[in-house]
Amino acid sequence: MIKKTFLRTIFFVLSGVVFAQQNKSVQDSIASLVVENLEEVVLIDSRFPFKRSQSGRPIIKVSEEEIINFQGLGFSALIKQYAGIEIVGGQTYSGQNKTVSIRGGRNRQVLILIDGIRVSDPSRIDNDFNINFLDLSQIESIEILKGAASSLYGSAAATGVINIKTKKATTGFSINLQSSAGSQNSQDEKRGLNLFTNSLHLGKKGEKWGAKTYLSHNRATGMSAVIGSEKDPFDLLNYGFSLDYKPRESLEFISGIDRSSIHSDFDNSFPLEDADFKLLTQMNRMYFNSNYTYSNGGLSMRFGHQIVDRDFQSAFPFKTHAVNTQTELYNKNVFKDRYYTVLGVLRQDNFADYEGGQSTNQTDIYGNLVARLTEEIRINIGGRWNMHSTYGSQFTYSINPSLPLLSSKQSSLKFQTAYSTAFIAPSLYQLFDPFSGNSELQPEENSSFEAGLIFTTQDWELATTYFNRLEAPSIRYNLQSYRYENNPGKARFFGLEVLLKGALSKKWTLDHQMTFTDSKEGDMRYLPKFSSATFISFTPTRLFKISFNTQLIGKRVGLDNTTLLDQYQLVNLSLFYKMEHLPLKFFLHGTNLFNSSYIEIEGYATRGRNFVGGIVYRIP
Repeated sequence: MIKKTFLRTIFFVLSGVVFAQQNKSVQDSIASLVVENLEEVVLIDSRFPFKRSQSGRPIIKVSEEEIINFQGLGFSALIKQYAGIEIVGGQTYSGQNKTVSIRGGRNRQVLILIDGIRVSDPSRIDNDFNINFLDLSQIESIEILKGAASSLYGSAAATGVINIKTKKATTGFSINLQSSAGSQNSQDEKRGLNLFTNSLHLGKKGEKWGAKTYLSHNRATGMSAVIGSEKDPFDLLNYGFSLDYKPRESLEFISGIDRSSIHSDFDNSFPLEDADFKLLTQMNRMYFNSNYTYSNGGLSMRFGHQIVDRDFQSAFPFKTHAVNTQTELYNKNVFKDRYYTVLGVLRQDNFADYEGGQSTNQTDIYGNLVARLTEEIRINIGGRWNMHSTYGSQFTYSINPSLPLLSSKQSSLKFQTAYSTAFIAPSLYQLFDPFSGNSELQPEENSSFEAGLIFTTQDWELATTYFNRLEAPSIRYNLQSYRYENNPGKARFFGLEVLLKGALSKKWTLDHQMTFTDSKEGDMRYLPKFSSATFISFTPTRLFKISFNTQLIGKRVGLDNTTLLDQYQLVNLSLFYKMEHLPLKFFLHGTNLFNSSYIEIEGYATRGRNFVGGIVYRIP
C-alpha cells in the first residue's frame, strides 16, 4: 500500500511540474511568494518586530489565511505539516491526549503561550497544556520558535515555543461565522455526518474602546478511542469576551475571560478494551496585558490566571484541581538603532491538589540583546537567572549569531547558528502522584546546538538546519518500577530539517518539508526517524484554489521501545472557493483519500478516509 501510494504521489508531483513548465516559465512566476514570507514580521525570537529574513532562527509564521484553510481539520493537522514538528495522537479520535514533539522533545519541553502568556495545567503529567482546548476560529496567527529558548521564555522552553495570537476587535463592527460538518471515522466504519464545528465572533471597536465576544462548539461522535465498536464522543464548548482600551497612542490595556469545557469518553488502557469511561475537563482563564510605549522603547506587563478541574469517571475515579498564575514585567529599548534590549522579571506559581495540595513557584530575572554589528551581521544573546522554590537557582543562556554569505537583488545565502540551554523542573504530578510520583527527582537540563543555511531567490527558498540536543539528566517513566526517575546517563537527539518552497509557475506552488531525527539513549517512542510533508497548490482563478498534500511518517518504535511500527503515508486534498461579491468562502477537505490502514499508537483506532466541508463568513 505504501509503495502504491508513493507512486501515486510521484505521479501527481511530476504532472504538476510538467504542466507548470509547459504553461509558463519560472521567470514569469509570482515572485512575491518567497519575498512575502521573508518580509513577515516576527517577534518570538527577540520580542522586537523584525522581518523574518532578519531573524537568526528558523521561525515559522502561520498567517490567518493559512489557519482559515485548516478550518474543520484542527490545530494538530495545522502545525504537524512543518518540519521538526510531530503530533503523537493527532490521527486518533478527537479526545486523545496528544503529545507535541519538536525536534524529538515531549510536552514538558515545548512551551505554549497564548498572547504571550504561558498556559499549562499543573495537574497534568508534564505540567503542559491540553491542545484539545484550542479552536482555530479564535486564532489570528501563530509563531513557532524551534530550539531551546529558556533564556527568553523560562522553564519548559527546551525544544521550542509556540505563541498563539488570538483575534482582537477590529475598527468598526466585525462578524466572523465559521461552520463545518463531515465525518471522523476509522478505516472500516461507514462514513456519516458525525463531526460538527461551529463558531461565532462579534466585535466592535471605536477610537479608544474595543470589545469582542465569541462562542464555539466542536463535536465528534464517529470513532472509538481503542480499536473497538463502542463510540467515544468528544464535545468542546468555548466562550468568552475581551476588552481593549487605548486612552492615547502610547498606552493600551487588553483584558479577557475565557471558559472552556471538554466532555470526552475514553477507553481502558490496562488492558486495552472498550469501556464506558468519561473525562470532564473545565478551564477558566483570565488575562490582563498592558503596553506603554515611549521614545525608543516600551514597558509591557502580562498577567494570566488559569484554573483547571478534571473529573475522571472510570474504574478508578479521581478528580484534580490545578491553578497556574503568571505575572511578567519587561522593558524594551533601542539604542542608536543598533542595539535592541529586553530586561524583565517573571513570577510563576503552580498548584495542584496532590496529597492535600502541593505548590511550587519560581521567579526569573532575564535580559536579551540583539546587536546589529553591521548592516548585515547580527548576534542575539540572552541570559536568565531562575530562582525555584524547590531547586534553588539555575542559569540559562543563548548565543545566536547570523551573517550573510551572499547577497544580491536576485538571491541571498545566509548562515545562522545558535547554542542555548534550558532548565525544566519536575511537575507536581511527577513529584507527588501517589502511584508514580518521586519526590527525589532532580530537574532536567538541556543544551542545544543548531546551524543552518537559507538560500533564497525571487521565487524560491531552500533552508536546511542541523540540530543537536543533550538531555543530562532527563526525566523518564520507568515501565518496570512504574515511577518517574532521572535517567543517569546522557540522552542526545540530533537531526536535520529541510525546507523547499516556491512558485512552479504563476498558478502552481510547491512546499516540501523533511525531517530526519535520531537519538542516542533518548526516548523516541512513536517518533519517526524520517517524516515529510508535501503541498502542491493550484490556483486556476483568483477565486478558486486546489491544494494537494501528502504526509509520510517513517518507521518508529512502539511503547515497549522495541517493537518497530511500519511507515505510512496519507494523501489529502482540499478545495477552496471565494465568492466574488460576498465575504463568503467555501471549503472541502478530503483526508486519507486512499483509506490507508496504519498504526499511530498501538491498540488505538486511526482515522480512515474522511470528508469535511464548510463555510467562512467574515465582515469586514
